[in-house]
Amino acid sequence: MIIAIEYKNGRMKEFDTSSFTTTNAMSAGDKTARNVMTELDLRLDLVETVGLRLDFYWYDAAPQGERVEIPGLMDSKGNPVCLTAASRRLGTSVLLCTSRGIEQISRIIVQRANGTVDALWRQGSGDWLINGAKFEAQRVLSYTDANVTSMNSQAIFVFKYMKKANPMMTDEEICRLIGYPLEAYREIQLDEAKNAEGVVGAELIESDASDSFQSAHDSEVLDHDDSSSDDASFGKHFAVEDDDDAFDDDEDSLFDV
Repeated sequence: MIIAIEYKNGRMKEFDTSSFTTTNAMSAGDKTARNVMTELDLRLDLVETVGLRLDFYWYDAAPQGERVEIPGLMDSKGNPVCLTAASRRLGTSVLLCTSRGIEQISRIIVQRANGTVDALWRQGSGDWLINGAKFEAQRVLSYTDANVTSMNSQAIFVFKYMKKANPMMTDEEICRLIGYPLEAYREIQLDEAKNAEGVVGAELIESDASDSFQSAHDSEVLDHDDSSSDDASFGKHFAVEDDDDAFDDDEDSLFDV
């Protein structure tokens, strides 16, 4: 995992859990330990009270651990086969940015196995903190345009396809087949139906006839104005004033769970 923090004054930090780190960082103190998996818990839920914290846990598969019997799996002698159950152990915790430092950020980017996401950012006249992780989760489910189909829309399509392919199956059986509880699918159906009317492409702003007429009129006026002032308006942008306040010296502290 790579976590990048960008600040309002142009300062940037990047934290990398793979490069320039020891391979046995979690289990170095125990020679008999076997770390088979490391868990990284980025605590976005604590940003406004504690700051941005990354907690580490690891899973020990040492032979002396508990054993789990696998039903239906036998060895060559017909005896049940057991696997070692890895124990979840405490690792360490790293405070990447204090709550005071969070007030100075412009954006926090996280690189994960399935891509890069803007986890947090600030915007607007109120310098509001936006939780990009929550936004991304809902965007995947609901956002649709000419190039992107939402997960909810895909669920509707797959359900209809499977229903036509298997006309003798009930709605509940179809939902079970595609992994959706029937109640969840019906809720998606209702949400999609509510948002289908009056939506063109990625436009999600409702408007009535008078608004449409006014919008068309305003558009003509804007087009006329733009044509006469292209040179004057070229390159205009909004900028956030840099903040040169000092940062907390404890911003990169390391502490135990």
